Amino acid sequence: MKTTMNKSGFAWCILLALAFTGCQGDQEGKHHFDNKVFISAASYTPEVRVMRDALDVTEEHTCEITVAMAQPVAQDITVSFAEAPELLDRYRTFYDDPTAQLLPSDGGYYDFSQVSAVIRSGLVQSEPLAFTFKKLDKLPIENKERYVLPMTIVSAGGMEVLASARTVYFVFMKAALVNVVADMNENCAWPNWTSETEAVKDMERFSFEALVYGNSFKKEISTIMGIEDVFLLRVGDADIPMNQLQVAFCTKDEGSTYRGYVTSSSLKLQPYRWYHIAVTFDKGDICVYLDGKLKASGQTVTDKKDEHGNPVLIDKINFAVPHSDESDGKPRCFWIGYSYDDKRSFDGMMGEIRVWNKVLTAEEINAKDHFYKIDPASEGLVSYWKFNDNNTKDKVVKDYSGNGFHLETKNNANWQNVSVPAED
Repeated sequence: MKTTMNKSGFAWCILLALAFTGCQGDQEGKHHFDNKVFISAASYTPEVRVMRDALDVTEEHTCEITVAMAQPVAQDITVSFAEAPELLDRYRTFYDDPTAQLLPSDGGYYDFSQVSAVIRSGLVQSEPLAFTFKKLDKLPIENKERYVLPMTIVSAGGMEVLASARTVYFVFMKAALVNVVADMNENCAWPNWTSETEAVKDMERFSFEALVYGNSFKKEISTIMGIEDVFLLRVGDADIPMNQLQVAFCTKDEGSTYRGYVTSSSLKLQPYRWYHIAVTFDKGDICVYLDGKLKASGQTVTDKKDEHGNPVLIDKINFAVPHSDESDGKPRCFWIGYSYDDKRSFDGMMGEIRVWNKVLTAEEINAKDHFYKIDPASEGLVSYWKFNDNNTKDKVVKDYSGNGFHLETKNNANWQNVSVPAED
């Protein structure tokens, strides 16, 4: 599989416009207002990584940058870059990375020795300049190897070049299984399921999964996913600690509302750490796993009684509800990071959110790397929202299951670069 800019993965390409001239040099560039050419900071790509594992193999990766100047001039300005292997030692010193190696020039990883961008007459910025790297699946990065290719501006049509912003360093390193997630604080997302969405209608068996990282648990309720007053995975409630995981469910009859909960004191979450959460539902039987360990179980029973006085079991859940803002009596619908009102958003990061139409077993949940990555073609997978899109152009989170249940987000996603699981 090929990836391009803004895809997560296994090689880490960082665009750094630094000449390593030190703090004095940075200050000089900051306060010098001569019309000089420089690499535009607005075009830098944040920690783009390329995967290479059993499911994702990146062969090619493209990074784009632009060059700019403070004021337009009357003629085109051609800005040329060339390889600068002599700057590797500066990189090593500045980043305290003495083992960094030059990206081999004879491995077929790139075929440019000099590339140029043009700032057109009357403009102050060039079109994006593409640097394409190939055969990355052959690059020998297995542990903590780091490869660097310095490219520096060697000419700028007779104009001066800002010394502290003339060099870009392409850095390739091994990435984690999860490299990009979304910060969901004051944001939320939803699939456009309808009453005709058979995949999630009247589900007798299903599983939820989510990888979450809380910045804080200072709200009475922090929502992960589900439908308010139907079936909801959340943290906190009026009668439990604000950091305790809970499954809340509900049934209604003749104007009366009957609620129930499955939770446990062993489901307390701590801030600033990642958790894998799995909830399974089997015709009313619920299991809640935290980091692969079964921490709570119960049944979807409330204080509603049948004609014989026995508790009524909720044996199926209907998630096939048309999406809406839930105002004016519209039915509650499926959300991620939202329930009831905006005060219940999740203050933290999310990734690897999944809905299955089967009951995951403990063995499946604890399979190698399952917390962080699964095969999108897995049997029973209804929706697979990795939350790794890193897309700033629209408010869409891709469904990797192939079923087309993409999410929309209320606000542009606040993408965060991470390394999960962290290296030992």
